Amino acid sequence: MASSVTHAIWMLALLLLSSCAPPPPPTHVTIELGGETWVMELAVTPAEIEQGLMHREAIPEGTGMIFIFEDSQMRSFWMGNCLTDIDLIYVDGTGRVTATHEMTSEAPRRPDESETAYRLRMPGYPSRFPARVALEFPPGTIQRLDLKPQQSTGLDMTYLDSIRQRSAVSPR
Repeated sequence: MASSVTHAIWMLALLLLSSCAPPPPPTHVTIELGGETWVMELAVTPAEIEQGLMHREAIPEGTGMIFIFEDSQMRSFWMGNCLTDIDLIYVDGTGRVTATHEMTSEAPRRPDESETAYRLRMPGYPSRFPARVALEFPPGTIQRLDLKPQQSTGLDMTYLDSIRQRSAVSPR
């Protein structure tokens, strides 16, 4: 009898502790940009940032990826292993656009091409000024929304940083 009571107490304690655990960090965030609502996949860990939208054949309308970095610095993306064109927008720590790029997909790595040679033939798409966030959208988004450097995005940078911080301490 004592062991079943002890077991019940332990089970109750585990249940209480597990219900107090914080929820896992989100994998997506909804943002408003250019008068439209976007459901953005989050890239905050080094592995997620490195992977980006590689190997995807399309980016559905109304979606994209948001890269939230720990700090503001000069950044550059490339289109290695990307199968579709991508519109890229860099944003500084105040929420202003630093650069926009309409990136085009590149030919895949050739069998006789080294990884280094493949990377070297890819153009880089720089942020032009220190950027805290990068956003990738379906092709045509930059023109449709008429996005330009120095334009305010209205993004809540404090909220985005809180998501990045939660993801740094709690794996997804």
